[in-house]
Amino acid sequence: MPTKQVFQFTVIALFGMCLSAWAEPLPRQVPPAVPHWADLSADTSAKLRAEGINAGMYERLIQGEVVTERRSVPEGKSGVHLATFGTISGSVDKLWDVVESCGRSSPILPYLKSCTILEPDHFLPPNQRWEQLKIDLRMVFFSFNTLLVNEMTYEAPNYVRWKQVRGIAKLSEGYLRIISIAPSTQIVVYNALVDPGSLIPEFIKEWAVKNTLPDLIAVLRDHV
Repeated sequence: MPTKQVFQFTVIALFGMCLSAWAEPLPRQVPPAVPHWADLSADTSAKLRAEGINAGMYERLIQGEVVTERRSVPEGKSGVHLATFGTISGSVDKLWDVVESCGRSSPILPYLKSCTILEPDHFLPPNQRWEQLKIDLRMVFFSFNTLLVNEMTYEAPNYVRWKQVRGIAKLSEGYLRIISIAPSTQIVVYNALVDPGSLIPEFIKEWAVKNTLPDLIAVLRDHV
């Protein structure tokens, strides 16, 4: 298969989740009893509003729905910008342990085969590291592997952000945030901005949009 065509298919592995705004909804997970919107603390309400979660969306989330929304692309950048929201039943510490478990447990991202911590080529603070992700994409009759290196910043126990250091994409960055609404219930926000570059034809993008689920929430629910 020509190199250009291989690139076209492997990039889908990196960005399939972020192109899933119109995928079929995930099965709902009904969490334990949680506060109504009016009963939330001022601090929790402020965190939710900062992520674009209003009372209406909050009610959908605590009923177990997974919500994916398209967001505007920041000035000076390009690509697809999406945010996915869902509730996870479990303590914030247990959820955080899964989120930052590169190299210690089963991968939690769609198409992720392995995660390895690398030595960076410049000094990083103690809460930052490089992670090499091995992506294993299987689509119809095709199977491809590729590598992506991200610079990760961890702010325990509720926030991690990343930006691409090396990879075939033009741009990949985002964050995952945990907002605790009860001791045993967390809202996860997965916000990603990606630009796979000019190698991806429109029909491939369309395929990814229609056929890729926001698997992150489902896999987190299985692991926590």
